[in-house]
Amino acid sequence: MEHLSVPGFLRRSSLLVAIHKGFFAKEQLEVEFKLVGLAPDHNRQMAEGRWPMSMTASDTMLARATLDGVDFVAFMQTERGLDVQLVARPEIKSFEDLRGKLFAADPVDSNFDLIRNKIMRDHGIAEDEYTFEVIGNSYLRLAALQQGKVAAAMLAPPSSDRAVAGGGAILAEGADHVPDWPITCGWGLRRSLAANRSTIVRYIRASVAATDWLLMPENREETLRLLMQEEKLSRPRAEKAYAQVVPKCALNTEALRKNIELRIELGYYKPPHQPTEAFYDSSYWCEATGLPAPEPVGYPRNAVLA
Repeated sequence: MEHLSVPGFLRRSSLLVAIHKGFFAKEQLEVEFKLVGLAPDHNRQMAEGRWPMSMTASDTMLARATLDGVDFVAFMQTERGLDVQLVARPEIKSFEDLRGKLFAADPVDSNFDLIRNKIMRDHGIAEDEYTFEVIGNSYLRLAALQQGKVAAAMLAPPSSDRAVAGGGAILAEGADHVPDWPITCGWGLRRSLAANRSTIVRYIRASVAATDWLLMPENREETLRLLMQEEKLSRPRAEKAYAQVVPKCALNTEALRKNIELRIELGYYKPPHQPTEAFYDSSYWCEATGLPAPEPVGYPRNAVLA
């Protein structure tokens, strides 16, 4: 049995099912989930090759690839869509109240922070009109919000639900501003993935088998119970997480292209821009599933080539 540590922010449907129903074990894998505390630490460790893969948002990978020049690529996707809320302290009544206020962040320039920037800009507030402090994951951001250290934070369930129960106010839903977000993807250093190809292929194969299993109607309730028990989600939140599952763990390259377009729109990816295909390698997924690669989607529509 091969031990594999997989960092991430949340344990979601396919991972929990693959662990609890023995799909990883069938592939001779003992998978240990590593909760990421601070995104910058995780990103540095990934760049150093400490972990062969990560199960986090594609935007985290894209940020480090385009801003820092790290050769990261995605190879699978297990969830799509956002379930994250911009939550403010009880005294904050509107977006105008957030001008000049301090936000909890992690890591400022990607994933939920990028979504926050999009939300704020959609309400006419630019990044230089508020401040932020790198706090850590949703649980740590929740603590900072509850302690009054920050005025607002992007929080994922169950942290957002706990914040609201304590008097916090949801000012925006991330999904209303950025649809079809590739929220949980498998990615890593190109050379690390190549050096661990057999492991990555077996991980994908087990995840696809788990996804096939959990999407069977007769297994829905057991999957929801796992999410509620292991991730402490309410039933409505568990149902939403279940609905985000991507069949066959297939990478949505169109959504990845739109992710890149958002980074360009917000000024976080400077030209010259590369085609979407520079940021993923479908050969691992194809080997694991025997299915054809996705059709190329090419350059972002707002790309500047020179």
